[in-house]
Amino acid sequence: MSSGQLLVLGASILWMLLCMRFWYAIDREHTWQRRFIAIAAGIGGGLIYLIGTMMLEMLKENPPQPPSGEEVRVISRPSVPEKK
Repeated sequence: MSSGQLLVLGASILWMLLCMRFWYAIDREHTWQRRFIAIAAGIGGGLIYLIGTMMLEMLKENPPQPPSGEEVRVISRPSVPEKK
């Protein structure tokens, strides 16, 4: 695993651990709040992982190469004398 993938996985796990901390803090009588936090932990962690891996793939893309057989020439600009 590359360091980028580890960072994305770590961010996803950190989000789920943060949600679990709130899940434990909510009283057992408030079952709907606890369920909502658990659902948010799963969906949020999954979205962080999905978007993070998509961004890593976009950053890995190589710039387009010119088709083979064509020459690319760079022409330098003529130097202009400075005015004093």
